[in-house]
Amino acid sequence: MVLDRLPLTYDECRARFRMSCADAGFDVEAHAIDATGPEGQQLSVDAAMIGVGPPDRALIVMSGVHGVEGYIGSAMQCDLIDRLRSSPLPDGVAVLLLHAVNPWGMAWWRRQNESNVDLNRNWNRERIEPPSNPGYEEVHPFLCPDTPEMPTPESFLDRSRVLVEQQGMAWIQAAVSGGQYTHPDGLYFGGDRTEESTRIVASVVAERLGGVASSFCVDLHTGHGAPGTYTILSDSPPGSELDGWLATHFEAERIEATVDNPGATTAHKVGQIGHGLAEILPSSTHRSVTLELGTVSDTRMVLAGRAENWVHHHGDRGSAEGRAAVWANRLCYTPDDPAWAHQSLAHGRAVLDTALRSVVGASGERERGT
Repeated sequence: MVLDRLPLTYDECRARFRMSCADAGFDVEAHAIDATGPEGQQLSVDAAMIGVGPPDRALIVMSGVHGVEGYIGSAMQCDLIDRLRSSPLPDGVAVLLLHAVNPWGMAWWRRQNESNVDLNRNWNRERIEPPSNPGYEEVHPFLCPDTPEMPTPESFLDRSRVLVEQQGMAWIQAAVSGGQYTHPDGLYFGGDRTEESTRIVASVVAERLGGVASSFCVDLHTGHGAPGTYTILSDSPPGSELDGWLATHFEAERIEATVDNPGATTAHKVGQIGHGLAEILPSSTHRSVTLELGTVSDTRMVLAGRAENWVHHHGDRGSAEGRAAVWANRLCYTPDDPAWAHQSLAHGRAVLDTALRSVVGASGERERGT
């Protein structure tokens, strides 16, 4: 399917995904969620399993975990479907595509889901004790202020500069984006229960891939890195098994470890869907990464997310002010730029092709103990 332009809505993304599967002869299962879209339409996580026979190795590709990031991820999945249509998978290899993991966020142009939850901090929420983030307690009052009027960028930037001088840039970055479980109206909230979409993903993967020996999950995201670049985020430190494995398959300069030393805590892993899937694939050598496509600066991202969050909780989404904030936030995650879309699609194609080759070549890992 030729990408003339990037789809602007969840409905169009879903229609293209299902049409691509139908044209290729691949079945799709729709897993509806309770929440509805802006026009009252039903929303669903769509799952397509590609491959013949019981799989021994599997590639899992997720789009839309952060809803507003899902449009280019959907296009990448459609592109992969079109290529698999003419290049059948070897016996024992499966590709599981999970489209629009956060369909509500895609439909409403929000990063969060219908409960204001960041799904990548929500895995197995009832059973896993979340990490504390005392820094967020300090930044929340000016990051997500409860004010009658939209807060100005200066009210955040001025206070942030003081904290950067006192605590350092790394501290405030971790405080803001490290995830938090204390403020349901805040940013990066991990929730107080496992959300419906998270449970759907766990159920589908367990049912379809429960017996595989090797699995690799690529979670498609946008927003990290400079415009036009891509980064493969690893949740393991340099020198780890995953770091070494990635370096043998992908360009080393594209790999970024989110844990920077072997002794570091892995609090950021808590809630990550791709990482959490290892729990329901106990017989599998499971690995996961996040593919990030660069868009705008971190400062612009935080300011836009802050304004959109205020509109969602305190403002009027239908007002001129509200519409402008929602659109500005969307542009931070999905730029309205055909050149960016085509370049990002090319990056995604290269990464997913490499990922698939790594899975095809993974036969015998369980026997080798790797």
